[in-house]
Amino acid sequence: MASNPVAITKSSSTKIDPKVKEILLLLAGGTFIAASIIFPGLPIIAKEVLKAQQSSDWKKRQKEWKKFNTWRLRQVIKRLEKQKFVEIANINGETVVRISARGKQKVLKYNLEKMALDQTNWDGKWRIITYDIATAKKWQREFFRQTLKKLNFLKLQKSVYLTPFKCTDEIEYLRQICGVGEEVVMLTVYGIENEQAYKDYFGLD
Repeated sequence: MASNPVAITKSSSTKIDPKVKEILLLLAGGTFIAASIIFPGLPIIAKEVLKAQQSSDWKKRQKEWKKFNTWRLRQVIKRLEKQKFVEIANINGETVVRISARGKQKVLKYNLEKMALDQTNWDGKWRIITYDIATAKKWQREFFRQTLKKLNFLKLQKSVYLTPFKCTDEIEYLRQICGVGEEVVMLTVYGIENEQAYKDYFGLD
């Protein structure tokens, strides 16, 4: 019996070619990919991998990758590994491809393009951000500072910034991407000295 060319074409069209940005954003969000898919010859611990692959969490994470053309996905990730944007790691017995520190830096650049605080409504509270990021985390410290500046935070002192607008999600995102969770503190206060001057700066009534 002859094969159905229409059905074959339809099946092929469901797979899409992955873009670098898509891959890095998925990895940055914690959606790991099994390294054996990209590097078939990679040594693995069979018992641990089989156990991991049977878990619902594993299946859920791998589902995100099934929409991509496997051959193209393999080529892009191999290139990203050479560029040190991704790395091979063992997480709880699973050999996976995960984003590297350099890859997180690139992801942060992608998200900075669209990140902005909602300035439509002020709830009367002030947000004070303080950080003490180690000198060993040079790019993280600089990106954190640059992002606060882009979001129109007011610098009060070195490593101390102020905004009247809600920013919990944005600050938490920066903490996760930069890996500086314990080095950043956000305070929410109802009053602040010289408040009127700050209201004038931010254009508040």
